[in-house]
Amino acid sequence: MKPVYVSHSAYQSFVLQQLRQHYSGGILVLVNSDWPLILRCLITDLSFTATYLRDYYDLRGPAPRDPASMLRSYLLFLMTNPEIGLTKWVDELYRVPLYAILSGFEPGDIPGVGTFYDVLSRFWAADENHLKPKKKPKKRKPKKGKKGEKAPTTSPGKVQRLVNRYLKYGASRKDQPFDRLMEFFQSQILAVSAQLGLLGDPSALDVAGDGTPLQTAAYTRSKSTCTCSAQGLANCNHPRLYSQPDCDSGWDSARERYFNGYHLYMLTAANSKHDLPLYPRLQPASRHDAVSFVVSSIEFSQRFTLGTLDKMLLDAAHDAGAIYDLLQHQQIEPFIDLNVRGTRI
Repeated sequence: MKPVYVSHSAYQSFVLQQLRQHYSGGILVLVNSDWPLILRCLITDLSFTATYLRDYYDLRGPAPRDPASMLRSYLLFLMTNPEIGLTKWVDELYRVPLYAILSGFEPGDIPGVGTFYDVLSRFWAADENHLKPKKKPKKRKPKKGKKGEKAPTTSPGKVQRLVNRYLKYGASRKDQPFDRLMEFFQSQILAVSAQLGLLGDPSALDVAGDGTPLQTAAYTRSKSTCTCSAQGLANCNHPRLYSQPDCDSGWDSARERYFNGYHLYMLTAANSKHDLPLYPRLQPASRHDAVSFVVSSIEFSQRFTLGTLDKMLLDAAHDAGAIYDLLQHQQIEPFIDLNVRGTRI
């Protein structure tokens, strides 16, 4: 069935009524550190979630949980105990009535972990869970970089070739499975932040770009598609099956070690004290910051509709002539740290 819309005022009334019912008798108590979390939930309006996801539910079937309550509970999970995982978060909702109430659930009437994944999957506009196929050639680790420096690009001149191709042929917008989530993020979170003045001047936004390692596993998870290992051939070139095909190995220059996972490249609003994210994009761990910036900036310019970019602040990993050419084409003023190595990327 289609989800039923629950207004934010109805949610607020529910929370206040449940708090009076369960926390006014003296058995359960609230401490000072609970009130900022309660206030944050009461002022955050997520009621549009049910309307936004309505088309992605069937007409028939059992009545679904309110998508706004599910999303609110997931955000509570991220704000309180993100390290425990969703399965244990369901146990936490049973154990701590406050978390259930702030989610929008009556204590004891808690959705299962599968319901969380069901709602979250509706923000993903694709049948496959991954962007890349699971079967792909074995990839070697990137070269190590010096301490405090990014690992070099896998192929010199890659940034220049990408930018030249864009400047010559342009780039038509390519739909991505995560577009549904990014559209919701822009319309329901960024737009509200802009109205509150938290992003700075929307007519002349200053944006900073940088990447950070995001480890998802200690080792690359894959299995062979051949019998070479059984035959004593250790170094074969046959493709392998990867459980996380969008991830690979990268070099963490700050910690001087390899990691497996993603390279999270983030564009943030830099002309306000809040440094709020504008466009978070997961890239392969082995991808250089400069390459990630080219991909992210083009995608961002095709999707961001809340303001006009005026300046771009980048570190020395982006100091390449192609980056300046790209920003000049986008009519954005660059502020980039000089790369003393002068490496061609």
